[in-house]
Parts: sequence; structure tokens; C-alpha cells
Amino acid sequence: MTRTAGAVVAALFAALFAVLLWVAPAQAHATLVATDPANGAQLSAMPTVVRVTFDEPVVLPPAGGARVLDAQGTRADTGSPRLEAGRTTVVIGLRPGLPPGIYTVSWSVVSADSHPAGGSMQFGYGVPATGTATAAADNAPRTGWELGAAAGKAIVYLGLVVALGLVPAAMVLGADPHERRTLWRAARIGAGTTAAGSLLQLVAQHEWQGGADFGAFAGTAYATAVWLRLTLLAAVPAVLRLPDRLLRVTGGLLAVAVLGTVVRNGHGGAGQWWQFATTLLHVVAVTAWLGGLAALGWLLLRRRISGERLRRLPRWSRYAAGAVAALTVSGLLQALIQVRYPGALLTTAYGLTLTAKLLLVAGAVALGVAGNRWVRRQAAAGGAAAGQTARLRGWVRTEAGLGALIVALSGMLSSITPAEAAYAPELHATITVDPYIVAVDIAPLRRGPQSHRVTITGRAEATPPARSVQLVLSQPGHAGPTPGVRFPYRLPGALRPGEPTPVAFAGGAVTVPSSGAWTGTLTIEASDSRQFTGTFDFRVY
Repeated sequence: MTRTAGAVVAALFAALFAVLLWVAPAQAHATLVATDPANGAQLSAMPTVVRVTFDEPVVLPPAGGARVLDAQGTRADTGSPRLEAGRTTVVIGLRPGLPPGIYTVSWSVVSADSHPAGGSMQFGYGVPATGTATAAADNAPRTGWELGAAAGKAIVYLGLVVALGLVPAAMVLGADPHERRTLWRAARIGAGTTAAGSLLQLVAQHEWQGGADFGAFAGTAYATAVWLRLTLLAAVPAVLRLPDRLLRVTGGLLAVAVLGTVVRNGHGGAGQWWQFATTLLHVVAVTAWLGGLAALGWLLLRRRISGERLRRLPRWSRYAAGAVAALTVSGLLQALIQVRYPGALLTTAYGLTLTAKLLLVAGAVALGVAGNRWVRRQAAAGGAAAGQTARLRGWVRTEAGLGALIVALSGMLSSITPAEAAYAPELHATITVDPYIVAVDIAPLRRGPQSHRVTITGRAEATPPARSVQLVLSQPGHAGPTPGVRFPYRLPGALRPGEPTPVAFAGGAVTVPSSGAWTGTLTIEASDSRQFTGTFDFRVY
């Protein structure tokens, strides 16, 4: 590898490791909505199946991914879990004739964008559901491998920029034979690096999903996409030898196919076809843009720019502007899908990372505009003056550096729970219910399990402390059973002379089945003959 080729590759990968030091590990994206039986339920009759429902379609790992154990650790399920309701519900069959006792349900699934999620719960048949340790699934997600998966993905992203982005830019800019040899050599290095990152992804994903039989994992949709990518990458050296006309067509198809395998294993592969298409457009655009910047900044502008190259730069400006326009439009569409709620932009890891990416894009666009103005001025003057090429080279390299960070952040975004799924606001409301001031706390305000706390304080010192409280949740148009919150814990506050004593009531987890507008109805019991009722509204996401 020549010094110049090494510089092209090293410059694109330098940003990767700094990003890896501060980006949060990936989290599971499939969120538990409900279980049937409910966690902690005491049943008078043994069910025939257990159902675990998520907010998005999931996949069961090759080893099954779900089981039910009795208090002695013996399997109580039939060993053949299945998916129903559009793959959002795991159904675990139970053996007939099971005796009364405590049963532990554990599961491990893979969400649509390849991130594993695991959990467990207990229920009692004829006895209270307490007293045994929670068991983990055989192939539960193994912590510690999230960063490895994220590192592999970022290496793949940056490697693809080198493998697929340098060649079209060189053809647009009219690289001479020596420059083409250097860039083609760098492209081969990028293909090899991408292959190495893909193998790291396979190992990390397998271990992250629980380290089950690798032979079974090798046949999953995730692994199949990686095998296809490796096969396509092996064709890169042969494609680079083709004449320019064939190279444009064959290389373009090869690049789109390779990038499609990356999209398949990320957020873009988890939704509808148009989400896949917009995400693919996004990665194609950023690959073309950043690859062109690398070729321009580290090879084609090393010397004072010639008149011929100066005349070709407007062609590059149009090429880059088209790539940035596609990048911006597709990125904004993805942001609307993955963020959805404005509050999630600055309160989730995904939102904050996306904000940083958008700021970098704005900086890169500003540098691109400055470079375009430079080209127009130098062309009008009939050529570049001494020292002017170095100025353009500095702008291009800075823009490429920002682009490398953008690509690395894009890789990290595909390994972070989307802001829409991670957004978990809380309710902290204060209402007046006749002689009481009531503070209501609900967390999180999302479909699924919620915790509730009600703190009741008399408006005057003589107001009797609340003895009990009831909370019923209702939703207009909701036909299912109305969730009622039980408050088993009553916690009197500190006694202060001359001030009413607050009383806090802590409730158990209640599953809220749907999003939208909800109303809470509070009934406060002050004595056997005095009750007070108040309502409050809140939104579930």
C-alpha cells in the first residue's frame, strides 16, 4: 500500500475510535407491552398457554427463546414456543396436569432490527407468586457484546465509503492513470476492511443473542445478509478491472446490493419497503459524497490545481450537491420516523446523537458552499493563484473529516434504541380534590407497565389524613377492561407542627394497553362516611 493510499484509508477511520469511546451501548428495541398471566398474578386455574406481547414484531432465536420453569427448575412448557398476532406475541404452551406452585416464565427474542431483548416474570397457581429466584432464558441476551456489534457496524460503514465511494468520484473528477491506481488500491483495502468488520458483526451478534448454536444462527436472516455482503465484496477486485462503461453499470449495481445488506440489518430493514428504500438512498448518498471528498482532499488536490481539473470541479459540485440533497431529504424522513416526538430529540440517546449528526451535516454543507464559491471565483479568474489550492484542500479535508464523523454516528444510530421507542416521559401533576392537594406521579407514560404514586396533603392542618385512595384509568372509545390501580403501601410523611401531614400511596405496576389520551379518576377516602373524587388527564405514548 502506498503512503497516499494509506492516508486515504487512515483519514476515514481515524474518527471511528473517538466516537466509540462515548457512544452509549445499544439497547433492545422490542418493548414488552403485556404478559398473560400478568407478572405476580395468583391464579385459581392453570392456563394452557402463556402469552408475552411486544410493541413490534419479533423473531424467536434458533434455540427457541422462551421457557417456563416450576419452583424446582423443571421445565413446565411443551418446548415449542410460537409467534402469533403478526409476530408480536410469543405463545408458550404449558404441559397438562401441572401441580399448584410458583412458575417462572423467561424469554429471549430478537427485534425486527436485529437487537435482542430478554426478560422474565412469575405467576402462582394456587399460591402467591413469590419466593423463587428469577431464571434467565438459555439464550438470553449477553451484556457486554453491544459495543462489539456497534464497533463492527461502524467499521463496515467507513470501510464501505472507501470501497464504494472513491471510484465514482474519481471518474467524475477525471483522475489520471496514476491517481486511479492509487484510488483503486484504496478501494480494495476498504473492501477487505468491510469484510473484517462484517465478521466482527457476526461474532458479536451471535454472542449478544445468547451464544446459542452457531450453526443455527448462521442460517438466520441477519447472518444471511452478512454472508451475501461478503460474497459481493469478494467481487470488488474483479469489478475494478472492467472498462469504464462496464464499471459504471456493474460497479453501481454491486454498490447498491452491498449497501442493501447493511440496511437490511438495521432500522431500515425493520419497517415497510419505503423505509428500506429511503434508508438505502441515505447510505448511497453519504457513501458517494464522503468517498468523493476523500479522493479530492487527499489525492486530487495534492498539487496546484490544473486548468483541466478546475473545469471539472463544477461537475463534482453538482455530483456532491445531489448526494447531499438526497442525504438531507432521506435523513429528515428517517428522523420523523425514528424520533416522532419533539421531546424525544433532547431526552434520548438517539435524539442527542441525531442532533450532533445534524450539526455536523450543517457544518459540512457550509464548507461545501464555500468550496463551490471558490471554484467559481478561480474559474472566472482563469485559473488558481498560488496558495489557493491549499485553501480548497483544507476545506475539503475538513469537510471529509466531518463526513467521517457523520458516517460513524450513523453507524451508532443504528445500534441505539430509536427515540420514538426510548421516549419515556413522566407525569407530575398537582390537582385539588376538595379539602386535599394531590400530587400524581406516573412513569413511564408509555403503553405497557406503569408505576403510580399519589401524595395527598390536606389544605389545612385540621384536614384529616387520607385513609385510602382508588385510581381508575379510562380512555374514550377503549372497549377493553378498565385498568384499576391498587395502592398496597401507605406512607405517612414527616410530622411538622402547624402543617398538614402528607400521605403517599405507592401503587403496583399496571399495564396500560394503548396509547392516546387517558383520564385518571381519583377517589379519596377520608373517613367511613366521607369520600372525595377528582380527575386528571394525561397522554400515553
